[in-house]
Parts: sequence; structure tokens; C-alpha cells
Amino acid sequence: MFMYLPFLLALFAVLGIAAGWKGFSYAMWLATLCVTLWSFSFHATSALTLSF
Repeated sequence: MFMYLPFLLALFAVLGIAAGWKGFSYAMWLATLCVTLWSFSFHATSALTLSF
């Protein structure tokens, strides 16, 4: 997965807020939230293989 994607979507949301595009900003915020939660669920389900 591209790890910069949530940050890029959040940047688009901030730019949409600055430009006054309310619907676009909400869509980008929701997309950021979905991508972040999907990434978390993908990475948090496997056990860590640590060896000390």
C-alpha cells in the first residue's frame, strides 16, 4: 500500500477547506478516514514476529 495516501487525501481536504469547497472537503476527509482505518485493520491483524 502507498503509505503517503492518507496524508495526500488529508492535504486535499485541507485545500478544499481553504478553497471553500464543502462537499469536496467532506469527501476527502471521509476517504482519508476510510483509507486510514483500512490500513490499520490490515496491519493490526497479524502477530508481530519479534525475536529477542
